[in-house]
Amino acid sequence: MDQVPVYTVEKHGFQLMLQQFNPRYQLPSRNFFMYTEIPKLYTETRALISDYLKEKPFYACTTDLWTSRAAETFMCITMQYITKSWEMHSWCLGCSGLNTKHTGESLKEAFDEKILEEWKLDISKIAGITTDNASNNQKACKDDYTWIPCFGHNLHLAVNKAVNIDRVSSALSRLRKTVAAFTRSPKLSRQLAKKQTDLSLPDHKLIHDETTRWNSSYDMVERFLEQQQSVCASLAEDRKKWHLMPKDTDITILETLKEILGPLSPFTDALSGEKHKTLSSVLPLMWKIRSCLDDVDGDSVLAREMKSAIKENLRQRYNDEELQLLLNTATYLDPRFKDSFVALEADVKQRLLDQIRDAADDDGANVTGGAEASSQVRPSKKSKTDLKHLLSSIQGEKKGSDATATQGLSTSDRLNGEFLVYSKMPELSAEEDPLTWWKTNGITLPLLS
Repeated sequence: MDQVPVYTVEKHGFQLMLQQFNPRYQLPSRNFFMYTEIPKLYTETRALISDYLKEKPFYACTTDLWTSRAAETFMCITMQYITKSWEMHSWCLGCSGLNTKHTGESLKEAFDEKILEEWKLDISKIAGITTDNASNNQKACKDDYTWIPCFGHNLHLAVNKAVNIDRVSSALSRLRKTVAAFTRSPKLSRQLAKKQTDLSLPDHKLIHDETTRWNSSYDMVERFLEQQQSVCASLAEDRKKWHLMPKDTDITILETLKEILGPLSPFTDALSGEKHKTLSSVLPLMWKIRSCLDDVDGDSVLAREMKSAIKENLRQRYNDEELQLLLNTATYLDPRFKDSFVALEADVKQRLLDQIRDAADDDGANVTGGAEASSQVRPSKKSKTDLKHLLSSIQGEKKGSDATATQGLSTSDRLNGEFLVYSKMPELSAEEDPLTWWKTNGITLPLLS
């Protein structure tokens, strides 16, 4: 659970602690955990996942590369899907070692080997795959799958366009040298702590940014501006450190950077949760980002340039027509945003109609099966004489008879009827779970669900 090394069981202190708890307890050996217990846990977990996947659900995948401390590269693959009871599951399917160059062909081979050969998943059921914007990832996924770019990576690349403006990057470079001087010098660190006390400033350490996370640069700037007085007071006491003193022009640039990036800082982590329904949130977040970057009276030339760079880069990354249709479809099917953020409603409805027809043709069966599933996931423990239970059963019978009456209608007519009913329903609160809403309303909207 805590991911401590297996060899902990061989450490003398750990063994003494367990002896104090229970002298009669025989602590298993390291080999027992390595060759018996952990493989057993893996087998049980894999069997559990396999049981879930017997439903053959549609699923989405995310994948990324990472390198171990031993400089070995791995490709990690996760899958997400929604069960018949409207619960979202997320599983890590494993990590594939990459012993060749990271070309698009080698990445696709590793992905297909994990999905098709090892897990024997139906490739036609994959709804989409999300990766970062690296060209090899795009080459591996775009031809055969619906590729969805990582929102966090897109925002990172767009913000970098603003951060890489010459004046901004130069100011940040000089700030990094100042921050590095404090983090490497115990003497400066002590002086900073003393000045913070003298000036009644928070006892916070300076932050050094990381190149792979744009919001770490924002955190570095925000912390420096908070501690600007204590930093300058500390540097002023040592003539050899005067060259690290930030210039007035740098302070102005850093204040502009903080003002522009501040409203964007929560967005990177907002869509990073593995249990969140994130695709339908992209368009609302994009709208909010654009509104945060609108020019206002009093903006400096640099502020306008930075805002324009971010907006234009994001626009280009989401300019693809197929991607826009996919995002609009996901947003339309999210009862929280269906009325507010869908710009291609007619195209979305046509796409859904085509997909429903294809599904009906492929199955050759009743395409309202989702309604049956929805009605079976809410067993009632109430007495049969309970009024609410009685009314609920009457309502279910009435809806069932209505469904029977509509069997003679064409798929187009039935789906258009559901579009009309769906449009009349009020939007769900953004704090509510859309899957819970569909679990409740799936019987009313069987084709859309």
